[in-house]
Amino acid sequence: MSSHPLSTLETSMAASLEARRRHGIPRYDADIVYPSHTADFFSNDYLSIGNVPRIRQSFIDTLSRAPSLFGSTGSRAISGTTSQHVELEDYFVDQFDVEKAMIFNSGYMCNLTFFGYAPQEGDVILYDESIHASIHDGIRIGRARDHAFAFAHNCVSDFEEKLKQILKDYPAIPSGLSTLFVVIESVYSMEGDFAPMEEIADLVEKYVPSKSAHIVVDEAHSLGLYGPGGKGLLREWGIAKRVHTVIFPFTKAVNFIGCVMTTTPTIYQYLSNYGRSWLFTTSLPHVDLVGIKFCFEAVQSEEANQLRKKVQDLSHLFVKLFLESTYDIPKDVMSIVNYESKDVHARGLIAPVFPIRTPEPIALQGYLNKLGYAAKGLVYPGVPKGTERIRVVIHGGNTEDQVRRFVKSLRVWAVQQVALTTPTAPSRVAHEGLGSLYKL
Repeated sequence: MSSHPLSTLETSMAASLEARRRHGIPRYDADIVYPSHTADFFSNDYLSIGNVPRIRQSFIDTLSRAPSLFGSTGSRAISGTTSQHVELEDYFVDQFDVEKAMIFNSGYMCNLTFFGYAPQEGDVILYDESIHASIHDGIRIGRARDHAFAFAHNCVSDFEEKLKQILKDYPAIPSGLSTLFVVIESVYSMEGDFAPMEEIADLVEKYVPSKSAHIVVDEAHSLGLYGPGGKGLLREWGIAKRVHTVIFPFTKAVNFIGCVMTTTPTIYQYLSNYGRSWLFTTSLPHVDLVGIKFCFEAVQSEEANQLRKKVQDLSHLFVKLFLESTYDIPKDVMSIVNYESKDVHARGLIAPVFPIRTPEPIALQGYLNKLGYAAKGLVYPGVPKGTERIRVVIHGGNTEDQVRRFVKSLRVWAVQQVALTTPTAPSRVAHEGLGSLYKL
């Protein structure tokens, strides 16, 4: 901490930080390093692809052969567009079989640019209430900010109701004079559930003239995990051609930096000239261009295919063990958020994200941190009130033994919580709970 007296600005900031403490909201100071000397059950590195020895060495070899590594020389609008940038975009045009691909420094920057500048005056946005914060931030700076409406998470009936109401309230859309943007994620990172993408596409095609409809899907948490070569859930389900713009961040299963957006040539050209957050950002350096292509190809390798299967298998194992180990734990002490509806739209797949509901997420975080797990408690306003949680993620680098040990740790804590909540009349689970660990 600084020893000098706080300025007026710092005093205001300190008051805000103190308010977080009073309300039990955890701080995420940038210099806080959480323990991680045990298994990873919390990062977005779904496949653990960087831990494969052959792939690590191949990456080093690829870098050593690259003609350019350092520098990006400026923004894409000035001097930052090189032949390597354009070649990488053309590469993704071929990979995804689309008209145009646009490279961004991050998924956040992509969403900020698209939603901040693509919607025109008179356009409307209909989005799932659980979309990522970066989409909200893009909408806030855009022309459609006062004409953006949420529908209940993954609720097809509410989506249809809101869709029909919008078409009544905004006749320019059915007249073909304005555009309705429909915004969803294929897999939602906080809930670990799947969007009803085909049902939503069906309704858009039923009610909205084709020239007035624009469906946008963020595949941040499905790229690398699903589809042929890990190319996402849209391609897993064969509906990619029914979507107009897709956001593919590389920061999860692909395990690198950057993002590619697939869209139309006209949108590409428009954002190149009007998307300020893209125009005035320094372009990616050559080392990142090399890394993006390498990592994208790595998630199409045979090792990645095996890791995808392993993620699915271990995710099913985690659910089985968790349900067995918490059968006698009250749901308000520990449970999977919305477990009954989590896989309604999954078509036999499973997402490796499990929101573990507990009214004491910070206490659970502290307990797991002491065991060496890099857990973080999530509370309001990060998640809705009443759904406080920790977010558990299964990875390709995990083992069955690690999953079993982790679930045992969760049960130990839950048993302790039950004992704390019934101090005068300890329940059977408080007396016998530790013994039941041996069932796992």
